[in-house]
Amino acid sequence: MMDICEALGDTKSVEMYKGWYEDVKKAFNDAAWDGKWWVRWFDKQGNAYGTNKAKYGKIYCNSQSWSVISGIATGDRAVMGMDSLNKLLNTANGVKSSTPGYRGFDPNVGGISTYPPGAKENGGIFLHTNPWVMIAETILGRGDKAFQYYSQINPAAKNTKLDEFESEPYCYPQNILGDEHKQFGMGRNAWLSGTSSWTYQAATQFIIGVRASFKGLIVNPCIPSSWDGFKVTRKFRGATYEIEVKNPKHVCKGVAEMIVDGKKIDADVAPIFTKGVHKVTVTLG
Repeated sequence: MMDICEALGDTKSVEMYKGWYEDVKKAFNDAAWDGKWWVRWFDKQGNAYGTNKAKYGKIYCNSQSWSVISGIATGDRAVMGMDSLNKLLNTANGVKSSTPGYRGFDPNVGGISTYPPGAKENGGIFLHTNPWVMIAETILGRGDKAFQYYSQINPAAKNTKLDEFESEPYCYPQNILGDEHKQFGMGRNAWLSGTSSWTYQAATQFIIGVRASFKGLIVNPCIPSSWDGFKVTRKFRGATYEIEVKNPKHVCKGVAEMIVDGKKIDADVAPIFTKGVHKVTVTLG
C-alpha cells in the first residue's frame, strides 16, 4: 500500500501506513521473540503458542518466514528464526508446518490437534507454506537454501519415489505426511493447493529475481552459488526484456552491474519501455 500511495503522490497515506507498520514492528519485536524463533500466536489470556516452553507445537513455520517477508524481523533475529526452522522443521520432503505434533485434541488449539502427528497442519509438510520459506531465504540472500527448499517439494523430483509419494508427479499435493507419521513422504490431496502459484512466484520473482515495480523491471536474483548464471525473457508493459545474468564469482546474491541496451544503470531496475526488444545484462558480485 505504501508503494501504491507513493506512486500516486499520496504522501499523507504513505505516512499513515508507515506509522502503523512501525507500531506493529515494535509490538511484534517486544512480544513475539522466543529467544531463538518467533512465537505463532497468543490466546485471549495472553498465553503464547509456538514457544520452547510448550510440550507440543514448540515452533511454527509461518511465523519464521513471514517475519522475514514482512520486514518485521531484521538482523540476527531474522537469521536465527530461519536457522531454527531449518534445524527443527526441515525434512528431506519439505518443511513441516510445526513440531512436535499434538497427541490428541486440545480445545485451546482447536482443529490442528484433531489430526494425527505428522499429518496436515499437525506437524505435516503443508506445501502451501514452503514457497514462503523460499522467499524468506532469498530476502536473507541465501540462494543455496532457497533452491534446496524449492527442490525438496518439486513433484517432478518424485518420479523415482512414487511408491512412497503415491501422488501425481506433475502437480503439487496439498500436503506430504511428515516424519512423525509412519507414512512419511506420502502426498495427499493432489491439486488442492495454492502451492503451484506461490512456488511460481518464489521461483520467478525471488530466485530468478525478475519482478515488476512501479519504477521498472527489477532484476535481483538470489540463486545457488554453483550457478554460472542464466538467461530469461520477460514481457513487461508492452516491451520484451531479454535478460542475461552472469555469476563469475559464484555468489548467491548481489547485483554488481546492470547494463540495459549498452548503457550502465545505477540500480537493479531496468527502465520502463512501451515497445520493442531490450537487452539487459546483470553481473552478480
